[in-house]
Amino acid sequence: MSDVKKKKYLNISFLLLLFFVLSCTDREKEVTPNRVEENSVRKVTRAKDFENLVMVDSLGVTGADGVISFPLDSFTSVFMMGDSFLTPVHDKKRDVNSRMINNTFILINEKEGIHTAFYKGTSNDADALLKPTYGNDKEYYWPGNGFEKRGIIHIFMSRFLHGDYDWGFEFSGTDYIRMDSTNFDVISQEDFPYSNINGVHYGHSVINENEFTYIYGAWSTKDSTALHVARAKLDSDFNKLGEFQFFDGSDWVSEPMKSVPLSGIEQQVPEQFSVFKYGDLYVLLLQARELGNGNIFSYFSDSPTGPWCNEKLLYHTTEQENTEDQVFTYNAMAHPQYIKDNKLLVSYCVNSFEVSNIHEINTDYYRPRFIWVPMEMILD
Repeated sequence: MSDVKKKKYLNISFLLLLFFVLSCTDREKEVTPNRVEENSVRKVTRAKDFENLVMVDSLGVTGADGVISFPLDSFTSVFMMGDSFLTPVHDKKRDVNSRMINNTFILINEKEGIHTAFYKGTSNDADALLKPTYGNDKEYYWPGNGFEKRGIIHIFMSRFLHGDYDWGFEFSGTDYIRMDSTNFDVISQEDFPYSNINGVHYGHSVINENEFTYIYGAWSTKDSTALHVARAKLDSDFNKLGEFQFFDGSDWVSEPMKSVPLSGIEQQVPEQFSVFKYGDLYVLLLQARELGNGNIFSYFSDSPTGPWCNEKLLYHTTEQENTEDQVFTYNAMAHPQYIKDNKLLVSYCVNSFEVSNIHEINTDYYRPRFIWVPMEMILD
């Protein structure tokens, strides 16, 4: 494996683990690191069957991260994956020279146990499902989030540019894409300009409800990041988002530069996270940024803009304890369409700093883990 390719994998982990810390003025901090073991055993269970459905050994996506999902119907969901491999796996190993493509979609039919991978080209000559259609030809997409409405998928994709940057790539913008939900054909693909106006990487989490669609994103510097939110209306005639507004701390305004961080989050927040609606509450789920930490937290609010409260430590990953193979975990995501028996399906990504390990040692080192988290742990 070339040094360039190794560097690219290392870079991915750092980009996706950018964070910020906001002080909570309304509540005292409720959890501390020494409570990790106590909370980890509170009936959180492994969702092994779901892991085997999302990741397969052949005829589909055999390794990936990202793992961002939204439902199409009662039984089917789209899983938007980041850097992906299609090369078959045998005895937990694949060809170390396997080609990686920047994004794929997986259509999961849980009722029938079907995994259907979507990408361009053939399995032997595959390419990313979605690519930027303008600008620098070195740009590529990593997935944000989305939703389906009346036969059209609305998704946000983050654009990145390879080059001589600090980590070999640089965020270059956000695109808003509409697709036909029956075949994933692109209907429209356009720049979402606000990311380049106020520096917020919009689209990492999206909630579509009633009159408005809420679009969450992270603003970042070298030292910190902050959680922001915009909202839009879905035009009933054209089925397209428009009339974008931004939360300024007390109201919604049309000027993106007036957007402010959402308050109440005490943990170090990664750029990738989940916000979803549960009853009358909005739930935020995130994994702490620090490598080797492995703590997954939740908050809730009665408003899409916060303030966020009721911090709970839900789970502590253990894969990063494998220091010999340089394994680490990152980017926990919630999949609320799969809440069963009052348990929430949660995924987190696994990777290794030594790229050859994810091919030659154990392909599970580059496959997501899934767990069931009791909702009572979040709402207590």
